[in-house]
Amino acid sequence: MIGVGLIVLVLAAVMVVAVIEAVRRRRLSEGWALLWITVAVAAVVLAMARPLVDRLATRLDVAYGTSLVFAIGIVFLVVVCINLSMQVSRLNQRVERLAQELALATEQRTGDGIAEQAPESPGDPGSSPG
Repeated sequence: MIGVGLIVLVLAAVMVVAVIEAVRRRRLSEGWALLWITVAVAAVVLAMARPLVDRLATRLDVAYGTSLVFAIGIVFLVVVCINLSMQVSRLNQRVERLAQELALATEQRTGDGIAEQAPESPGDPGSSPG
């Protein structure tokens, strides 16, 4: 029992260090960092409160406490995936809008609606000599 708690504690500490390092390197935003640090703390609490988890599993008619923890974890990850999908969709819409605005700005800058092309150099294989 203490072995499992110690393993979870070590893994949670490694997770917190990895999250903080990712934030420091600007690879993870502070909001997501807070979420994952909370997950690490929750894992330690669940590992230390195993009798409580087993009693809750019995009340919910779940065979094992670990099954309940895994089920909660799966639901949590599904919610995170849905949230990330919504963020990706929002970013795709933003990129599309920015591309349209860039096309309009380029069209207004050139005046005739046709983007100016760089003149072909004489050494280009597709250019005609005369």
